[in-house]
Amino acid sequence: MTNKGSSVGYLSCPTCDVEVPLAGDEKVGEHVYCPYCKTPLALRKTKEDDLYLEEDF
Repeated sequence: MTNKGSSVGYLSCPTCDVEVPLAGDEKVGEHVYCPYCKTPLALRKTKEDDLYLEEDF
């Protein structure tokens, strides 16, 4: 699942599909952790400005 724009609430963890809560002030490239599986994730943006989380081991 992806969200558009800078107003982010939740993005799906690519490992376990749990909704990862975001405050909305995170920047592209910033690291977050899935609250369920503890996977390190990086916030990324597509060419269409869609935000998504990517595993960052």
